[in-house]
Amino acid sequence: MLTYYAFKIAQYTVAYLPNRVGYFFSRLVANMIYMLSPATKANVSDNMRHVFGPDADEATIKKATRGVIRSVTRNYFGMIKLPRTKHGDIENRAVLHGFHNLEEALVRGKGVILATAHLGSFDAAVQILAAKSVKTTILVEPLDPPALLNHVIWLRESMGLSCLPAQLGSLRGMIRRLHRGETILITCDRDFTNDGVKIDFFGEETSIPEGAVRIAMKTGAAVVPAFNLLRDDGKYDIFWEPAIDLLPESNGAVKKNVEQVTRVLEKYIRMAPDQWVVTSPIWANGDNPKQSVE
Repeated sequence: MLTYYAFKIAQYTVAYLPNRVGYFFSRLVANMIYMLSPATKANVSDNMRHVFGPDADEATIKKATRGVIRSVTRNYFGMIKLPRTKHGDIENRAVLHGFHNLEEALVRGKGVILATAHLGSFDAAVQILAAKSVKTTILVEPLDPPALLNHVIWLRESMGLSCLPAQLGSLRGMIRRLHRGETILITCDRDFTNDGVKIDFFGEETSIPEGAVRIAMKTGAAVVPAFNLLRDDGKYDIFWEPAIDLLPESNGAVKKNVEQVTRVLEKYIRMAPDQWVVTSPIWANGDNPKQSVE
């Protein structure tokens, strides 16, 4: 419950800070986490070693690790600010790349699955879909206690998007939305249920979630990779890739389709490793990933 109460307190204190002050405060918090939470630091460092490869020096890993933690706390501040943010604020900060790929996929009429990663200013940038009147549902990882999950959902829905907790019965809800021609956003870089498929990810095999691919193959929905990266000037570069050409149902098709998604994930994570805001271990030592709200 401590995390929940921290969010509630921040909602009535930190959320009122100007962005410049809030980002300064979030940076201080990140520095404290870096120094006082060795588990978080170790998890992020391990992820960064995989992204940068075996030839990366320790200085590079340390800088990227500190950057990830700073991106996490900055994103928390952005999420807390959402109820006080206007669509125009998001549009003014968003630089769109390939939005026509999403529009073309929507025209097919079978719905769209946006396959993404915990990358960039996730909670703020995704609100561009609400600003563009694209009816979108975010699949949300389960959180304990339920009060925390409900609060995170309230924050993410405050600008017009919908959320659906990833739990028993959520599949039926996603399929209904896709049949209505709507959009579902699913993060595909962290298998919190540990029941995905084994894929080579940054040179080492790990479990990658297959849900987005399986749902698309079942419904005919398009899979459009979508990502955002935060610029130094505070704007967001938001990218929509062309829809992935999924292989039809056959032996091994699911894994091959997940591999296609994974290759795009790698491409964008490599562009800004310090914005890959995953604080749980992704590879072999992540059999019991810690809860997070990225």
